[in-house]
Amino acid sequence: MKKMGALEILVILSVLITGGVLGYKLMTQNENTGYEFDGDQMYKCAWVSEKIINKNFPLYAEVKGKWTSSGKDFDGIVLITKARGGTLYGIYNNKSIKLGGEMAHVEDIACKKIILKPVGNTIIKYDINPIECKSFKGLNENIEHSKRQYINSNITILKTYIDGSIGIDCNTFKPSEQQKLKNNINLDLNSNALKIVFIDEGINLIGKIDINDLNSYGEYINSTNMVTSKLTVYLIVNETDVKLSKDIIEKYDPTITKL
Repeated sequence: MKKMGALEILVILSVLITGGVLGYKLMTQNENTGYEFDGDQMYKCAWVSEKIINKNFPLYAEVKGKWTSSGKDFDGIVLITKARGGTLYGIYNNKSIKLGGEMAHVEDIACKKIILKPVGNTIIKYDINPIECKSFKGLNENIEHSKRQYINSNITILKTYIDGSIGIDCNTFKPSEQQKLKNNINLDLNSNALKIVFIDEGINLIGKIDINDLNSYGEYINSTNMVTSKLTVYLIVNETDVKLSKDIIEKYDPTITKL
């Protein structure tokens, strides 16, 4: 057998090293595909989801997999509300749902692929003083008024949340009426974000509320008066933090959170 010379050995080593480097780059790219995960990456997916949720960004997921109860294919968009361990908790078709890995049998869905879709790129957070008004419509109008300075700064507001407590004077709710109200405002689905406390001649709402829901609450709660605590307003905007107007940061001094 002919022995290889030094030059041939160097050529072979060069090919092997180059191939190794290319392989490493491809592996690295595959491992950092952003928000797309296979079913065997649920722990990583849940970890990323939890970080997004903890920053107060709304989070949806495009999910492909199978129902564990029937084995039928699943292909849909799920609102993710919580992540723990290797499980995602969410809402699909107005029902609570749990997502697990490809071999899942306890969760509702065994996922083959998940693409996380957070809403917005930046959150503008600011506080407003307590509000006194007669109705949810009036409360909504006050919050919209507080947003005016930001709306005039040429930003794209995708969603608005408030966080605090609202004391509402209204009729006392009987037990059956209490449950009906919880059902109507999907309280069980939003238990991590919103709580309702029933008291004589009124109720307290405590936690985070999408302001798009405020007017619909008025359909079920006939208030005669309401007073809020100091409220924190979250504006989820499309612009990145570097593209926000300097006027917003310098003039109004809100807290800025980037995705």
